[in-house]
Amino acid sequence: MLAKDAVSNHNPSAVNNASVNAPAEVIGGMDVAAQALELLHQLSDEQYNHVASPYLQSTIGQHMRHILDVFHAITAWPQSDFVDYDLRRRAHPVEKNKTIAIDEWISLYSWLETIREADLSTVMNISGEVSLKHHVASVTQSTLGRELSFVASHAVHHFALIRVSLCAQGISTAETFGMAPATATFYRGGD
Repeated sequence: MLAKDAVSNHNPSAVNNASVNAPAEVIGGMDVAAQALELLHQLSDEQYNHVASPYLQSTIGQHMRHILDVFHAITAWPQSDFVDYDLRRRAHPVEKNKTIAIDEWISLYSWLETIREADLSTVMNISGEVSLKHHVASVTQSTLGRELSFVASHAVHHFALIRVSLCAQGISTAETFGMAPATATFYRGGD
């Protein structure tokens, strides 16, 4: 079965069998999508919408929406070379409805499959606010490859926060959920 078929059939564990010929940055994004899909398939709607206070102020759904928004920002490529990480869909239905999140992760996975090694060096202009006290955005140049690495790393850090919510709710998940790839390599003995 092809990875794309696995995603379209909602089989998150098969997503991990993505083509080893894909660029590392793409594989990282696919790994994130697989982790998100595996988690979303195990959660109830109530768990997806639970606020694990006082530890967190956001639901798993709100974290998923935020992660998806950051990923969506780079999907402006190839139509545009401008990425605005501040475009957010606060209060979007994806925050409450995990089925929408599942569909969006599947769509993102399909987009990732279109990216080739030569695309990674595409220059992009990245915008993001940098101050809490002033409305100031930094616009810098980057590459598609660098931004793919960033959005995957950003997602893993939010997965770590989601893990706090899971623990507070007594929900078990994969040991590696929310773990940085370099930490997983360390635990595997550096292979």
